Amino acid sequence: MNRILKALALITAAVFVFLCAGCGSRYQDAIIYFEIPERPSTLDPQTASTDSELVIVSNIFEGLLRKNAGGAIVCGVCKSFEYENLTYTFKLREDAVWSNEEPLAADDFVFALRRAVTPSTKAPFASRLFCIENAESIYTGKASPDSLGVSAPDSRTLIIKLAYEDKDFEETLTTSVAMPCNKKFFTESGGKYGLTAEYTLSCGSYELTKWNRESETFGIRLYSNSLYKGTFAAKNSAVYITKDEEETAAERLIENNVDIAFIDSSLTDTVHENEIKTIDYQNICWFLTISSEFSSNMRKALAMLVGNEVYGGDLKTGYTVADSVFPEVVCSETDSSGMTFYNLSSGKDLFASEAAKLEDGKFPSGVKLYYYDNGVIKPVVTDIVGHWQNNLGAFVNIEAEDDSEALISQLKEQTLSMAIFPVRADSADMDEYLLNFGIDYCGEAPGDIQKKILASDSIFPIAFQNTTIAYSPALSDVFTNPGNGYIDFSFIVKTE
Repeated sequence: MNRILKALALITAAVFVFLCAGCGSRYQDAIIYFEIPERPSTLDPQTASTDSELVIVSNIFEGLLRKNAGGAIVCGVCKSFEYENLTYTFKLREDAVWSNEEPLAADDFVFALRRAVTPSTKAPFASRLFCIENAESIYTGKASPDSLGVSAPDSRTLIIKLAYEDKDFEETLTTSVAMPCNKKFFTESGGKYGLTAEYTLSCGSYELTKWNRESETFGIRLYSNSLYKGTFAAKNSAVYITKDEEETAAERLIENNVDIAFIDSSLTDTVHENEIKTIDYQNICWFLTISSEFSSNMRKALAMLVGNEVYGGDLKTGYTVADSVFPEVVCSETDSSGMTFYNLSSGKDLFASEAAKLEDGKFPSGVKLYYYDNGVIKPVVTDIVGHWQNNLGAFVNIEAEDDSEALISQLKEQTLSMAIFPVRADSADMDEYLLNFGIDYCGEAPGDIQKKILASDSIFPIAFQNTTIAYSPALSDVFTNPGNGYIDFSFIVKTE
């Protein structure tokens, strides 16, 4: 009888311990529902570029280095590293493996970095690697990828030789373009690498297990990677990724259909009213460009009738009048160097003087302003052209475009008479942001750079826009990082 009682007591105690343990770690079984802003075209880390692609890539891959919950750069696939005389030496973890159970080796980084700077890859963030010996020459077709300053003396040692100091290089090693790539798997994919779940390997906190690309049943599932033995094991079991075509991400958050999403910054106040939390990054600047088919003074005159007085009242939450060419993520301490400010009287006088020089003394008819239509900026555009019409007699037609990338070329090429479009900073790296303007300003002070950009009287910053991540109060430890996929799901705890 005593033995039976003891056995029952042990069973009861075991059940109690199990239940208590379950209470303390129940979040580990949680599924996080994430609404992406657009469907990814690729999950190839070297070519990923959109917010959706970068988020997923940063969670299913792990680079040599990684950011912890405090934002500090720490070891990822590597267990230690040294830097001396422009040379990095990384020692990789012995337990690092791919999701097909093959060991992750130093050669996987050699192959990935060579691939990233090879011109045919068309890696959007290849310039982040230009500090590596011979990288820029390879990218411009002047050297062979084999000459890149990377080598693997053995399977657990990677050496990277730099051509010059780059204060952002360790940050770069946490981003998508520097993620590893298994050469054998890549070759056997036959051009389909990163295009389906079958042809995508994982080595990070999560494993890609499903990617249904069909229009009616789209969905991506990431499960906690059981083979991952690094520091950043996921604190939840899975992330289910959706893209609803009928409702906005904000609506789905409010209805509790998703836990976390990118939302339009203009909806921040609305989601706050529903106890949804937000994180904002001011990383977008909207520009007006006016081509050289108009005289410099004509361009100045038009710019003098652009400003807070004209469209400030129509800017939504998350948008502010630009006082610089640099959004806050790129440069938090900006000044007004080179800016053209609103001046109705001077603008009208200058415009009248320039118009008098034109045929018939009038502003030309049929001028068109193209703008990227994000569903929010149109009132700003109509305010500007309406102000020109009412005060200058300059009639300008507007036409919406759905491809912002096509308009960004106006910063360099000026092929359209007028255009309004956003330019996004994908990281805090100013040199990378400045590539949009087609000129290298390396090493100069921000104020001097800005003066040079604006000196042409063809480029005018008009508004800053935030990128906004909104999430349910059921989530905690939401860690985000601009330029590195924004969201690291491995830290997130879901408690409801």
